[in-house]
Amino acid sequence: MKNVQYLILVSVFLLAECASTPSVTTTPASASQEKPAQVIQPPPAQPAPAAAAESAPPTRPATQPAAQNPAAPPFSLSAEALGIYRSPEELQKPPTKDELAVIASAKTLIGKRPNESVSVNGKRFVLDCIGTVSAVFYRLWIDVTKDFGLYSGDGVSRLYKTLKERNVLHTDKYPRPGDVIIWDNTWDSKGNGDRIHDPRTHAGIVLAVDEDGTIHYVHENLYKGVVIETMNLLHPTAARDEQGKVINTGLAIPTKSGGPRPAHWLSGDVFNTFGDVLGVKDYFFVEQAQSEKSTTAESAEVALIHGH
Repeated sequence: MKNVQYLILVSVFLLAECASTPSVTTTPASASQEKPAQVIQPPPAQPAPAAAAESAPPTRPATQPAAQNPAAPPFSLSAEALGIYRSPEELQKPPTKDELAVIASAKTLIGKRPNESVSVNGKRFVLDCIGTVSAVFYRLWIDVTKDFGLYSGDGVSRLYKTLKERNVLHTDKYPRPGDVIIWDNTWDSKGNGDRIHDPRTHAGIVLAVDEDGTIHYVHENLYKGVVIETMNLLHPTAARDEQGKVINTGLAIPTKSGGPRPAHWLSGDVFNTFGDVLGVKDYFFVEQAQSEKSTTAESAEVALIHGH
């Protein structure tokens, strides 16, 4: 019963927020009547072929050829080689307290103006894209900027390098709430008019995933401020599905004001990677807040339940 309650809570929250938040694209009024977001319901995993499972000896690495057994395939693909970060069982678990806390933290910022300044746990944040991501996590006393001084580049590039160093980058089609999203080519960051060689230019955070693969994420929209929008990696070049549901909102902006939109402009079409911040939260945890570690997530969960 508790798991079902978690699913309902997250779905109700996202339905309310997404219905009140217009997307970047020009959409009819009916777009606000989207189906409620369901948390992480990926399709059932396909069992591996019996021959691949039985032929390789237990001591043989998954990617080594099974030359000594003529009946075995030339190699077996590991989950890592396939780009699978989480198992189907992990994906179908109800939201954790930390995931619910991320959702509740994001909810406090929805509607803030672009580049607005806010205070979270005594620290100031400017709500550009990386500032929004940082502020959401800092309410949980997670400082994703901890290692920014070790790397060069802008905030998004430093976040990418930080998470790469922790080995938590992945490209699962069904992420979990709390996963960071990093996109490419969302604006002409180099100022040279080239829109296909500007990697890692924007970031957001996953809040929930529908059964059809539509991801609901929070980010700073350059024109509207902090909003919830959508991305679908199963259909990355489609703005809507056959029923008219918005599954990929516009993310990449024109090179100049009033100019034509880029060839690749939908959120799914400029996706780069996800990063599992919560999987390494202890590394980023603010030391002086250690005594508040458990109460922060619990308080955020209560706030989400009661709608505060």
